[in-house]
Amino acid sequence: MVLIRADANREIGAGHLMRCLSVAKALEAFGETVRFVTADHAPDALIRQNGFRSICMECSWDDLASERETLQCIIEQYKPRLLIIDSYQVTAAYFQALSGVVKTAYLDDLNCACWDVDYLINYNIFASSYDYTQYRDTRTKLLRMPYYAPLREEFRDLPKHETKRQVTDLLVSAGGSDPAQVTERMICEICPLWETIQFHFVAGALNPRIMQIKEKAKERTNVVLHINERNMSALMQKCDLAVSAAGFTLYELCACGTPAVVYSLAENQRIAAREFEACGLMVDVGDCRANENFWLALRQALESLIKDAEQRAKLSERMQRVVDGMGAVRIAQELVSTATVKSQ
Repeated sequence: MVLIRADANREIGAGHLMRCLSVAKALEAFGETVRFVTADHAPDALIRQNGFRSICMECSWDDLASERETLQCIIEQYKPRLLIIDSYQVTAAYFQALSGVVKTAYLDDLNCACWDVDYLINYNIFASSYDYTQYRDTRTKLLRMPYYAPLREEFRDLPKHETKRQVTDLLVSAGGSDPAQVTERMICEICPLWETIQFHFVAGALNPRIMQIKEKAKERTNVVLHINERNMSALMQKCDLAVSAAGFTLYELCACGTPAVVYSLAENQRIAAREFEACGLMVDVGDCRANENFWLALRQALESLIKDAEQRAKLSERMQRVVDGMGAVRIAQELVSTATVKSQ
């Protein structure tokens, strides 16, 4: 058995849980039994919808120190061969308490410490800019770069994206909870500028303003609202262009080859947005929070890409070269391997 410790809620969105679900399904395909461990019941429905069971610790998602005793009891009861952790709230003491009790794997975006774990996974495009030499003489095995981006099965081995001369469909993804309310402003300020383009807005289950968004969407004939979209890869492939927050969705867009304008709405997203642009994969228009130039920059970026099919084609080709959708399988292969973990 493999246990996965992850949460999802309105404060942190669903990104941590979604990428863990991809890894869970890949592990299941290798014959592993997987169960999730959560702080509260917020992610229960999403976990069940994906065919997995969960264990709720009835604790605070942002205080992992308070859960250590409960988690250790769960480990003792289920005796997993591996515990996967995906949370920004981890501490050195948290991992030290688990060391020697169970093998651990950590999905790390930040590289803010040298963690005492058996596997460290950083699939982010900016992982190469981090200094991981501190792991050289440790037991930790490093799995880095978009080669390991844990996408869902629907994003594997997709065909080359078709670049049309005319943009007819545009995807907008503002993250699971959209705290900056980008969705509403896009509907009001951007959609009226291109009446002939169909804007496909993806809204997550954790968005607290879903009713208001539905009302706004009714006001525009060129707006389509997708709530809890079940076939995201098909929708992305259908669209000629995308606007997206700099979260996990960017790797899905890469696998689909859908050219994108990217923005950040949290500190941890800024480095990703900048790196995607630096690598010539997407157009970064900056942080949407308290930035008076953001909406002008977004409009100008869209105008440029809508007019330039050749540039969209170049971006699309580069994107699909970087991400092929097989990352979750590669992670699962590493984690279920019985080979001795070598230090790096």
